[in-house]
Amino acid sequence: MEEAIKLIRRQMVICSRIDGLFEELKAVLRKGTGGKDLSEAVKRIESVFAELSGLEEGQREFLRARQQENMVGFIQAQPASVERDVAMRLLSQVESLQQQLSWQSEMVKELLQHSKAFIEYHINVLSQARADGPYGPSGAAPAEAQRGRKMFDANV
Repeated sequence: MEEAIKLIRRQMVICSRIDGLFEELKAVLRKGTGGKDLSEAVKRIESVFAELSGLEEGQREFLRARQQENMVGFIQAQPASVERDVAMRLLSQVESLQQQLSWQSEMVKELLQHSKAFIEYHINVLSQARADGPYGPSGAAPAEAQRGRKMFDANV
C-alpha cells in the first residue's frame, strides 16, 4: 500500500507542475511575445509530460504485478485502514487535478486557434489576398492553390 501511495503522490506532484506550466503557456500566448518564449514553454511542458508517461508505465507495472486493472480497484481491494483512506483521498485529488488539466488544455487549444486566426488575418491583409491555412485561395481545391500570383510575390 505504501508503494501505491508513493505513486499517487508523485502523480499529484507532476499534475500540479503541469498545471503551473499550462498557466505559463497561457500567459505567453496571451502576450504574443514571440516564438522563442512559446517554444521554451512547450519544451518545459513536454519534459514534464515525458516524466508523467514514465510514471504511468511504472503504475502499469505495479498494477500488473498485483493483477489489478486500475489503482482504484487495487486500493478498494485492500482492507480498511488509514493508508487506504489516505490513498483514496489522494486519488480524489489527482482526479480533480486531471479534470483541471483537461480544462486548461482546452483553454490553451482555444488560445492557439485564436492565434492562428490572428496570423491568417494579418497575412491576408499584408498580401491583399484571401488565403486559408495552407496559403491557397479561400475554399479552393488543392490543385487550385497553385495560382499565378503568389501571396508573397508583392513587395509589402
